[in-house]
Amino acid sequence: MQHRVLSLAATFELDCQACHQRVHNDQRLMYAGMGGHGTDNRPSSMYLARVLCQSCHGLPAEVPGHEEVQRAGEATCMSCHGIRYANILPNWQREIERRRSEVASVIRAARQTLGAAPLRARARADSLLRLAEENVGLVERGKGAHNIGYADDLLRASLRLARQAVEVGRLTYSVPDLDLGPALAENTCLQCHLGVGGQEGAFAGQAFSHGPHVQRAALDCSECHTPLAEHGGITLRGRSSCDNCHHRVIDPLNCAVCHAGPGGAPQQAIATETGEFPHQTHLEAGLDCSQCHEAPAMSASGVRCESCHDRHHEPDNSCLSCHRGGVMQIHPPAAHSGCAPCHGERVANITEWSRQVCTVCHVDKVEHNAPADCVLCHDMPALSGG
Repeated sequence: MQHRVLSLAATFELDCQACHQRVHNDQRLMYAGMGGHGTDNRPSSMYLARVLCQSCHGLPAEVPGHEEVQRAGEATCMSCHGIRYANILPNWQREIERRRSEVASVIRAARQTLGAAPLRARARADSLLRLAEENVGLVERGKGAHNIGYADDLLRASLRLARQAVEVGRLTYSVPDLDLGPALAENTCLQCHLGVGGQEGAFAGQAFSHGPHVQRAALDCSECHTPLAEHGGITLRGRSSCDNCHHRVIDPLNCAVCHAGPGGAPQQAIATETGEFPHQTHLEAGLDCSQCHEAPAMSASGVRCESCHDRHHEPDNSCLSCHRGGVMQIHPPAAHSGCAPCHGERVANITEWSRQVCTVCHVDKVEHNAPADCVLCHDMPALSGG
């Protein structure tokens, strides 16, 4: 027998499958929306449109020895869909990974308590946790961005399986209520705008965050935005439109949804025309928001301190508890004749000088010879009571 080369083929194609078997199987399953547990099949809209892998994977991957490998990126998204698709793919990737990581941590925590379960119940719980882990693994290996709707379904199914495992295994673990936001299957907008919960901006001159509205309150996008045919428009007329939702019920628990601080009241004193108003002091006195704020605008501009503090303008009361600064700058020296000539009946009870009355203007002397009254050293004119 004679061994020799008879001829060389004009072309030579490598059969990658000979070595790399099932390399992209998870990606194919994710794209086709199948292979998970506890949820229905949900093919990607791109899969249904028969978009090939190469349509998105068109960027050089720069993998040594695998020069033919190509990766996907938002540049390939924009090559078909235009600049308006900028940042959509990165947002998908970040948000799916955030959700996957949180769900995975829950399943790990549940598994750590498995050893204490009764033997037969432990086997059933272990089987359920394995299904949950396989779902999470499919999202990770199959790259959830290939089909964000199905990835979302898988992660929610994983949480349900984890709860079932805790129940049947009588595990000493409570599955937390993770903030996964609205289910993507129920929100057409989020099927593109996934991750909008982290988007911040301004509306009507105020800072605005989608997070409390989209994730915590689970509002539908149509509550504020125009329908898909008029994509991107805002239906709100101004802050008054927000009041219809935000201020329907005046209750500390309701206020605390948006406003930080005990009972939803600001922790820092609020500057007003009269002086600084401390919410905390009034909450501790048993007052609630509705005694000053009126729905839906919630403005307290019509409230006068004197309506409650009818005798708070007294010589021995601490003026600085409200009037924190800037008083001297808006009063001429003639103010030493008394407060009543300008402020009338509201200050009619301030009929004599006291350290408290003097330091409302002379704030730099608060510690000067304290606690002696100023009149011991200073010759002051008599005050008029009105």
